[in-house]
Amino acid sequence: MFSISTMLKLLINGGERLIPPLHRSSTPHWYSSSCIISPQKFNLAVDYLTNSLGLSPDQAISTAHKLRGFKSKKNFNLVLDFFKRSGFNDALINSIVSSFPGVLSMNVVKTLEPRIRVLEGLGLTPDLMIKFVSSPSWFLKRSLKSCILPVIETMRSILGSDENVARALQRLVSSCRFLSPKSLRNNMELLRSRGMSYEEIKKLMLMYPRLYSLKTSSLEALIGRVEGKLGIRVNMNMFRHGLSALSRMSADKLDAKFGALRSCGWDDSNILILVRTNPLVLTKSELALKSAVGYYMKELGYHPKFIAARPALLSYSMEKRVRPRNAVLQVLKDKNLIKESFVLYKSLSILESEFLKRFVEPFKESVPDIYEVYKNYLRIPSKADG
Repeated sequence: MFSISTMLKLLINGGERLIPPLHRSSTPHWYSSSCIISPQKFNLAVDYLTNSLGLSPDQAISTAHKLRGFKSKKNFNLVLDFFKRSGFNDALINSIVSSFPGVLSMNVVKTLEPRIRVLEGLGLTPDLMIKFVSSPSWFLKRSLKSCILPVIETMRSILGSDENVARALQRLVSSCRFLSPKSLRNNMELLRSRGMSYEEIKKLMLMYPRLYSLKTSSLEALIGRVEGKLGIRVNMNMFRHGLSALSRMSADKLDAKFGALRSCGWDDSNILILVRTNPLVLTKSELALKSAVGYYMKELGYHPKFIAARPALLSYSMEKRVRPRNAVLQVLKDKNLIKESFVLYKSLSILESEFLKRFVEPFKESVPDIYEVYKNYLRIPSKADG
């Protein structure tokens, strides 16, 4: 592998300039004054990341800027060797270090190894462990004995299998939320006291574990909002989805989304039918809601009551699914190849391959441009494209 001091030529303003060796300049032009380590150690870090990990020059420079220390290569080497011994390939290691260079300074024996062994015990493979070690998450910061293991044991008692615990932990780490044993126990007790069944507590933990990390008082207030604003009771199937939808939404934002639907001619009765049937539609922006509802009502003549009872209509991508499929169906209707009464809704729930099989392939001779109609949206290959 080349040394960073000898390997680069950059194209600048149409010409080539050889970058001088790093040891000749204590402060290279790519070094930022906001960098935490000194220019000399920065140079050493860039060389190390390039030669030992095989990062590109740009990746090495960007990663070096995030380092908080570079006392010696010894600990860096220990970390890399540990990951390799644990089954992480070069691509995974590079991804981890690029995302979270601080991992290179961590103690292998005290921090990394015991946590990786816990993840292995849950059945996670290296490619699934990345989320846990590629950011300074609570999984790396909190005590294994007093926090992480008690949380895992409590989850296992509810979820019933290590596979489910692993799935819940992956979602929790992705949300960057810290879950303490105390919060977990208190929030489970609150939900039980409000009438949530054991099965629903389990589903909530598996799908939205971050909600158990809320302060108990915040979770109680959230329960009140879901019941009061959406009319979804704790014992209803959609309650957990209502909690998730409103947990990241202020009262003003919720009012704005209701207002967007009202501006399309919806009354509150239809709005409540919609959100009670699937509260996750509220995670769409006001603009997206108005665009989708407007299209269904103006272009297709759907009544609010029809849409409200079928909230999946608002979950589909308008550009990648709804509009292109409707364009194809309209061509087929115009040529009397399918019944005029055929409803678009029936074609939206099927997989892409099934849609092509049923509504494109059978008509490629009678409607030669049917591929082109669809290709305009999805860029599927036509015969002319080979």
